[in-house]
Amino acid sequence: MSVVVLLRFKRPIDREGIKGVLEVKVYKVPEEQVPHGFKYSLQFARWTGSGWDSNFLRYDNFCGHTDHKHIKGQRFPYKFTDVDALIRDFNADARELLGFELIPWESD
Repeated sequence: MSVVVLLRFKRPIDREGIKGVLEVKVYKVPEEQVPHGFKYSLQFARWTGSGWDSNFLRYDNFCGHTDHKHIKGQRFPYKFTDVDALIRDFNADARELLGFELIPWESD
């Protein structure tokens, strides 16, 4: 099986006084690479006025790391179940931190 791109986009965010960049990458990969078959990176890098905070909100398992998330620079374990839950969880953290969701998403 080859790698299949499921989601991949990057967009600026400028809303309610909050500026940053949202970058989303989700790939279906062979299970030899990752047991659950998905590689992902969902990141909101926030502009602080003096630089970028790239670990403000990020969920990923890239570069050989296990599933985890970063919130305001701290790393926490994350239990990946499926892509819908991944995006719902990311949006829930975005709502808590920013007051709004970052990824428009309707699950099945």
